[in-house]
Amino acid sequence: MATFKLGGKEYELKLTYESVKYLNKQCQNGALELVGKALAGDFEIFPHVIHAGLFHAGKNFALETVENEIEKLFEEEKIDMEYVMKTGKEVVADSFFYKSLLKKMMKDDPKAMEALEELLS
Repeated sequence: MATFKLGGKEYELKLTYESVKYLNKQCQNGALELVGKALAGDFEIFPHVIHAGLFHAGKNFALETVENEIEKLFEEEKIDMEYVMKTGKEVVADSFFYKSLLKKMMKDDPKAMEALEELLS
C-alpha cells in the first residue's frame, strides 16, 4: 500500500467513496482519463491523488498542504517520475474500485500491462 509523509507522520493512501467522487471531478472525461493519467504519472493529477488518498485519515488536509509537501520533496530530489507513477498506480489503478476497469483496458494488449509492471518494478 502506498504511503505519504505529511507533517512528520506517514499516512497510508487509500481511496474512499468521497475520494473517488473527488478524483472523478478532476478529470473532464471521468474515470478512464483518471486511470490513464495516474498510470502515466501526470504531475497535475498527482497532488489530487495524494490528497484524495488521505481523506480516510480524517485530518482534512488542504490540497495546498499536500502540494507544498510535494514541492518540498521535489526540490530535495526525494520524489521522481517513477515514484509518481508507482504511487498513482497503487492508489488509483490498483484500488478495488478502478482495478477491474484497468483489467478491461489492458485485456486486448496483455503485453502493455507486462511492460507497465516491468517499468514500475
